[in-house]
Amino acid sequence: MKTDYIIVAGSSGGHILPAISLVNNLSQTDKKILFITNKNGLDYIKLIKNNNCLVKIIEQSNKLKIFITQLVICSNYFIKNKNIRVIGFGGFLTIVPLFLGRIFNFFFKKNTIYIHEQNIIYGLANKINYIFSNYSFISFPKKKLKKKEIYVGNFFKKIISSNNDQKIGKIKVLLIGGSAGSVELNNKLIEYIKNIPLEERDSFEFNVQIPSSHTSIKEKYEKVSKNVFFFNFINDLRFDNYDLIFSRCGSGSMFEILYFTNRVYFHPHLYSRDLHQKFNKKFFIDNLKLKDEIPNYKKLLVLNNFYFNQLINPFSIQKISSFIKK
Repeated sequence: MKTDYIIVAGSSGGHILPAISLVNNLSQTDKKILFITNKNGLDYIKLIKNNNCLVKIIEQSNKLKIFITQLVICSNYFIKNKNIRVIGFGGFLTIVPLFLGRIFNFFFKKNTIYIHEQNIIYGLANKINYIFSNYSFISFPKKKLKKKEIYVGNFFKKIISSNNDQKIGKIKVLLIGGSAGSVELNNKLIEYIKNIPLEERDSFEFNVQIPSSHTSIKEKYEKVSKNVFFFNFINDLRFDNYDLIFSRCGSGSMFEILYFTNRVYFHPHLYSRDLHQKFNKKFFIDNLKLKDEIPNYKKLLVLNNFYFNQLINPFSIQKISSFIKK
């Protein structure tokens, strides 16, 4: 049961995907990893390419049972190992393992606690985790870093080069609604489609990320266009292959899209606890002069400019990996 790293992520793909990216990056070593996630991670664990990684799914019916399960599992690992590096990527699932990692240091252990915050403001779980962490990896640059903070840049699912070939065929529109979907963002796209004259809609292709449970929204799409294709998750989307993108304002999506294209309309999810997506979007409006409007569909007939944002650095996971391996 020798364990070198405990990596924890739950709640959403925005937390889980960078955690898995770190797990895969550490496959270059022979270090043993325990990866803890919840049922949301089941959609992504197939992406793990590290044979030294053991996955634990914490899935219980209430928070008390989750707490007890984590307490038992993690204590066992901390008792039997002396020097574990614990990395939390966000979500309430991270609080117990990170807290225990620090508590066991009182028993002559040498655990090091790290957190990763992908948004411009700390989520509630990471506000708690920050108190007993040793280091905090942040994605957005700041004029003045806090004592524990290390700026590493933004997470990318996959490093790919831009495709600058001339596009042919239909005008391609993509909607990224996140792992939970976004009703308000889908309604924006549906209204956009309605504004395209009927005789011109057949020249468009709409690719929509949406959970299978959102049947009522799918029916709305089918009423306005026959060229709508639904998907749940694609790991290697080529954002520069699309003429227009509708997206929520999770930091991972924003960074990755803006690295390759500025033909995008961002709409923040306004029902999150801390409105972090609103502040993510404000950062890009202020610093990259991002336009906050949906381009007229007629402009898509002539837009095909190469775009590459040199202000965005896609190597954050490699930086984190280098730091924690020291």
